[in-house]
Amino acid sequence: MKLSRFLLLAVVITGVNILLIQALPSVVGDQEMSAQDKKMMEQMMKYGTPDKNHELLKKYVGDWDVDISTWQDPMAKPQMSKGSMKNALILDGRYVKCSFDGMMMGDMKFQGLEVIGYDLFKKMYTTFWIDSMSTSFMVTTGTLNMAGTVLTETGMSPDPMTDGKTMQKFKNVTTFISDGKFKFEMFMVMPDGKETKGMELVCTRKM
Repeated sequence: MKLSRFLLLAVVITGVNILLIQALPSVVGDQEMSAQDKKMMEQMMKYGTPDKNHELLKKYVGDWDVDISTWQDPMAKPQMSKGSMKNALILDGRYVKCSFDGMMMGDMKFQGLEVIGYDLFKKMYTTFWIDSMSTSFMVTTGTLNMAGTVLTETGMSPDPMTDGKTMQKFKNVTTFISDGKFKFEMFMVMPDGKETKGMELVCTRKM
């Protein structure tokens, strides 16, 4: 196997960033690249370069005040608390990293880390979430509406009542109200398709 072919395959497998892809010709040196290798480089450039869908990620950037509402009983009034988020683009705008600090269920300290991106292969937004109240990795995928104002994602999470033997489906909806304000809602989706709202975050960018 030629060195160029080996390096290109390594890029595909590991997801090495676009800088390495651009550097491959000089790394390969005098070794002639085959037409297949050149095609692979073109494809990696195509799927490794942010496009117009990544522009949405800029709407998350900044420091935010967060008003939190949580429901343990959907028929009761929500519990209210406060939080904050610090969000920044990472890896040359390919993703946005969101760091959350706040209180949940009234008086429980809560921290979370989120990474949001757009997958050019799947043509879907993908969100990765971890927090201080779980050891599970939560991943959701979804699409943006035509107006570019509502991002709807779905995912599955282990059900603690069954020791994780069954999965709970949930839906997350992010509505961009204005340039400096957005709302995040989480719904539990029951087996019969009914949705129960469990959490709402209203985020306002700090001045």
